[in-house]
Amino acid sequence: MHTRAAVIFSIVSSSDFLHTIFNPSSPRGSIGLTMPFQQLRESDDPIEAQFPSHVQRIEFEKLQLFSAYDDKYVEGTILMKYPPHELGTGEKAFKMVLEESTARQPMSNLSTINTFVFGKLVDDCEHTLKQGDKVVLSKFQVTKSASASKDGRHLLQLELSEETGAMVFVYAKSVKEPAAASNVGLPIIERPKLRMHDYTYVPLNEIKGGVTINVYGVVKFFKPPYPSKGTDFCSTVTIVDPSNARLNCVLFNGNADLLPKIYKVGDVVRFHRIKIQEFNKELQAINAPGFSALTFDGTPGAPLKPRTTSRSYQFTSTDQRTVEELRRWANADLSIHRPTVKLSEVKPADYFDLTCQLIAKAEVDRSAVLLKVWDGTKYPHPLWQVPVDENTLEGDPADIHRLCKLTVDVLVYDNHIGAANSLKVGMYLTIHNLHAKLATSSTEKPSSSHDAVPEMEFHLHGGTSYGRGITVLPGDCSDVQQLKQSLESALSADQGSLGDLLRLDNLNTSKRPSVITAHQHIRTTPIQEILDQTPPQKYRIRAKLVNYEPRALHQSVKLYCPECRSLQEVPDDDDIDAALQGLYNLGCMTVDPDIQSLDALWYKTATWEAEDERRRQITVHFVKTGEAPSAPEHSTILVEGVSLNELYRLSERFGRVIPTSSRTECLSLNDLSIPFLIEDRKWHYGCKNCSHPQPVNALQPLLQSGTWESSAIAKVLGVQLLNYVFVMKFTCDDGSGSLDALLWNEAERFFGISAADVMIDDVLQEKLTRIMDTLCPPRANPDDGHWLECCVKSYYAGDGSEQKTYYQIFDTVVAEAEDI
Repeated sequence: MHTRAAVIFSIVSSSDFLHTIFNPSSPRGSIGLTMPFQQLRESDDPIEAQFPSHVQRIEFEKLQLFSAYDDKYVEGTILMKYPPHELGTGEKAFKMVLEESTARQPMSNLSTINTFVFGKLVDDCEHTLKQGDKVVLSKFQVTKSASASKDGRHLLQLELSEETGAMVFVYAKSVKEPAAASNVGLPIIERPKLRMHDYTYVPLNEIKGGVTINVYGVVKFFKPPYPSKGTDFCSTVTIVDPSNARLNCVLFNGNADLLPKIYKVGDVVRFHRIKIQEFNKELQAINAPGFSALTFDGTPGAPLKPRTTSRSYQFTSTDQRTVEELRRWANADLSIHRPTVKLSEVKPADYFDLTCQLIAKAEVDRSAVLLKVWDGTKYPHPLWQVPVDENTLEGDPADIHRLCKLTVDVLVYDNHIGAANSLKVGMYLTIHNLHAKLATSSTEKPSSSHDAVPEMEFHLHGGTSYGRGITVLPGDCSDVQQLKQSLESALSADQGSLGDLLRLDNLNTSKRPSVITAHQHIRTTPIQEILDQTPPQKYRIRAKLVNYEPRALHQSVKLYCPECRSLQEVPDDDDIDAALQGLYNLGCMTVDPDIQSLDALWYKTATWEAEDERRRQITVHFVKTGEAPSAPEHSTILVEGVSLNELYRLSERFGRVIPTSSRTECLSLNDLSIPFLIEDRKWHYGCKNCSHPQPVNALQPLLQSGTWESSAIAKVLGVQLLNYVFVMKFTCDDGSGSLDALLWNEAERFFGISAADVMIDDVLQEKLTRIMDTLCPPRANPDDGHWLECCVKSYYAGDGSEQKTYYQIFDTVVAEAEDI
């Protein structure tokens, strides 16, 4: 019998129990093992006093996707509780709505949140939790709410199950308290011991549509996570099992790291709570609420260590036997088991998966990235060498030269460029569906050279067909262990030393928060020496980031005019709302009916009265961009008389929104204090100094051209488009001195984030915060921070009468968070 299933709900009058939960290595004392459900007395110490000091309460409005909440808890009152129901997996689940009692705006969409409880935890909570109970939840997962647009609650939802190690605490009402003080230690609710939940797994040949199930399978085909057409990442997986059936799984998540970690065909997967639906007359699986995944190396005898994002999971001896049986079955099936292809075995026109180590990389141009890789074997024929400036190669020049006979050049294109740019020298990779092809011509050899041997080229083409992509492998997986043996043998034979291999291997685990993309040949210069020299100069420095401004990161995004080179703040909601109200007060929001009839040939108009005290008239002109009506997300509308909230709602539904007013005999743009265009949720502004606004009728030529990008709209309307840019000041100190360096015209490349996108994407905002917290840890001793390597250039700037020295960061990018 599993200990967590023996549930006796006792009153907790000290913090020992909670300390046991969050510090499992600490002495258990008399409390016993961790239980998923406990009751607390409201008369005891406040909840924050009962949790360990590192466990903090988080408000609903501060919840974010993809954050870890092992050291956080939420507190609220059960506003509604729905009856439990049974999933297709045989598990129970129920939903409740929590209201945050300390919310700043009660009953707002941020003060109420949907909460789902799965599995064994349902049995613990079902009959005990009541509407009106005050509860505390910990070790939960946060996902998107599918019903937020309908129920008006929080955009996110909470999920709790035994697989996440979730804990539920409920306050006992004072009327239920024992009267005598001597009874304080007695249980107030006692229930029979519950049997631990046995998961039911459905063979693939017995799957039916419309249910949620659990499955085991072997990976027959997969695509590494790639950006979908929406905001999420997608991973496509086809699994098979001994029933000779197959199942296509299409899994989505806003964070690629939370998708199943599959490294190769033959891996064994366990999916809990996948929903089966019909697509193109075939059954297909998608991730349902509470979805979790375990992935195992498919190699027989490999350690049974699952790859998972769950903090807690159940893995019994029965699961162990299932994984081993699937391993043996898959390795005996030649259609699944595919031996690793070495570089020395590759033939022209082959498409193959290459497991290798990255020696160096370089950006060739905007369309391609060069990766220099090796797998310990030598290709027997001439290889194509990509012509690049050695100074642009990121990697140790000595290693590049020493291993030049064993490395091959791989060109990476299109949608894989982002993944290639994020790679670090020394990483172990699998490049999926790599194409080996003979060069058809050579521009470097004379055409009369008929006896020239064609060179072999390696290309990772764009797209995701046939699983094309790049997977980063951890050092402990079986493929990397085999690769290391191959690299070791190659170095032993060629150099008689393993030192270089070990040093390359250590590059993968070194904690470097930044990467210099060029100028590796420049020596590191002390800051004091830089301060003593006159501009203009270029330097390479190694220092700690002791401060940065602005500390409020949303203020680091500015609007920049490339024409007059001016910078301005991004207008906030209050500024835009005031500008819109000012237009109404001036009468600019009153619609002239003559204008409607004059321009009706190229748009269709709808008018209604706003439901407020001013009885505003709202007008929407639907631009006729084609013969057939466009879907709202592809439509262009001209709006008059709208408030800020109405502008937000319209921009969420329509692809392009252009605010206008009837100030003259034809429709005109508003004051450029507000956006002149909202396109795909991005608010575009124009420069007041450099713009020469034209009547909105100027848009009519775009009806024929069909070109409705923001740049084309701005051009015909006479608006000088402002660009979103990052502007930050870094204070760097290396012990010899301190200098302030600006980061702005290369900031997007530095962060790997678009300034325009960060304004509308919560995930990117979280990423920016995480990057800055890593570079300059909050509330930490500056001496404990990371050493930042970057390139800095000095220059003079001023108004002519007084020239001042400034410093600017360039040719530097931050390392990915997982490598810091």
